[in-house]
Amino acid sequence: MLNSNAIKTITNIIKGITSVQQLHFNYWFRNPGPAGFKDVLPPLVFFVLIIIAGIAMLVYNRWRVGRYPPKNRIFTPAGVGLIILGISGVAFTLMRSQGITFLGVRFFLLAHLIAVAALFLYFLYQYKKRLPSEAVKYEADALKRKYLSHR
Repeated sequence: MLNSNAIKTITNIIKGITSVQQLHFNYWFRNPGPAGFKDVLPPLVFFVLIIIAGIAMLVYNRWRVGRYPPKNRIFTPAGVGLIILGISGVAFTLMRSQGITFLGVRFFLLAHLIAVAALFLYFLYQYKKRLPSEAVKYEADALKRKYLSHR
């Protein structure tokens, strides 16, 4: 059962999402001034989680996958890309919290969110489509080197 404060909070969130104000050019490219803690916390947590996911991907690649070039060519750039986007997202979030004139606009946070989603979808596509064919080619080349290199 939801109490009245929870219902008010949910109603305010829904009003904020459905606001027509977000469709205006000024909303994304004007500096609204220093942001409060409640405005900064969600993107900050999101970008810190992106950094942690990138580090986890690199650790998984290093210790679980090992030296397997088809997977290494996917996991290493994906992990490094997530770390870079996460760190720059944290930087832009902190600039937003301080109200820095140009780099504190909302557009940069939106661009980073879209870049993280695009990076994730690109490497997911690479993992699903390109990895199986590269793994077969790598295994075939390994067998050729093993048995045909004795000449």
